Amino acid sequence: MTSTTIIMDVITALTDGSSWRKHNRDRQSSIDSSPTTSADNAKYYVIKFASMLIAWIFLVRLVNIIVECVARTFWSHPVPIDRARLPSKLPHPNPPGSAVPFDVPLFARSSNSDAAGTTTTTTTTIARDAGGGVTMTPQRVANLAAEYKGALYEERTMTWIDEHFRLKKTNLKYPYVDVHWNGWSSFYLETAPHIRNMLLSSMTVIFEHTINGLVLPLLYLHTRDEMYYLIALYGEVAYMTYASTLIVASYALGRDVSIEQMHVAVWPLLLAHHVATILLVSGCIYVEETAVVEDGRGGEDIGMPLRDLVCAVLLSMLGFTSTLHYLGQILDFSPLSQANAPRARLCNHVFCLLSQVVFRGIFWPVICYLSIVHCLGLLGVGAAAIVASMLLLFTLFNIDFVMFHVKATRACWMKIRRDEVGKNS
Repeated sequence: MTSTTIIMDVITALTDGSSWRKHNRDRQSSIDSSPTTSADNAKYYVIKFASMLIAWIFLVRLVNIIVECVARTFWSHPVPIDRARLPSKLPHPNPPGSAVPFDVPLFARSSNSDAAGTTTTTTTTIARDAGGGVTMTPQRVANLAAEYKGALYEERTMTWIDEHFRLKKTNLKYPYVDVHWNGWSSFYLETAPHIRNMLLSSMTVIFEHTINGLVLPLLYLHTRDEMYYLIALYGEVAYMTYASTLIVASYALGRDVSIEQMHVAVWPLLLAHHVATILLVSGCIYVEETAVVEDGRGGEDIGMPLRDLVCAVLLSMLGFTSTLHYLGQILDFSPLSQANAPRARLCNHVFCLLSQVVFRGIFWPVICYLSIVHCLGLLGVGAAAIVASMLLLFTLFNIDFVMFHVKATRACWMKIRRDEVGKNS
């Protein structure tokens, strides 16, 4: 098998969906009068994996470009100077938890001379700190104030992530973004660089989850075409391999080149999750490509075909609950955040929490049981023990996920209550 042949096979896998169907491969083997060997299976795995790896490297980059263009086109309008505010002193207080709003309008409309004087002084300070000989127009000052507000939130957020994931501190105050001055039109200007990266990366991750965890499994369940099932499995392994490689590269380079763009304290958790996912999904591929699996069934007849079980896992863990988790992260940075739309954010928290409880709590033991029984029937006790250990690791992930959303939902509700009491007092 030459490199040219492999390249042509990869191109075929990318352009011809029928090449993913096993019956076409089996028919070709019968034409060649040669049975399918382990070497053939390895070749098919490499070709499909390579095609999906190329596809997801391209798609991740494409989605990154698109979402950044959207952000800069629609969410980066200049901050209206009549809505911008300045801190009365620098540096501005930045305690953990909720933001301390800037307390002076850019142009104090009242006749209060103290407010007007404070505005002039702070504007002069911001202009001096900006440096570079830039002319400090009111619009420039408004944009700089928005950037400073975003930098304060980023500092609180990065500190919270580090203390929560690396230092394992408890009873931390969750960082809330301040009210955005101009809604969706300008909120990207009020977002600091690292938070911007996390925001856009969350959209990219949601895109992948939607394709591999929602669209493809649903297409398979609707059509029973194994092409969709196999593309979902190989696509997930390829994407997770790419994501894991970029995390390792981030360690090696000393800078973040990962897809997720999370704080360095989260990298070990992400890497462990990705590797565990690769192993589990690769096991599903191995069973599909080598074991006797007819019409999506395998192992013992336990009421749910093997492919249906795998699709249920993809839908519940990836396409639904994980997508909602990343959607919540986007909302936390956006004009639908706690400070901007508290009850809308609470509704999302409650819905997300219920989904985590149902799928990662109640339904998860069923998934584990069915997975182990299928594995026992197809691969024996040894493989079932390995799968059980991997499922135990994911159980720990799920417990942490559920508890995080319990705390986040409770904190959201309590903050709404405190804010209402503060307004009425």
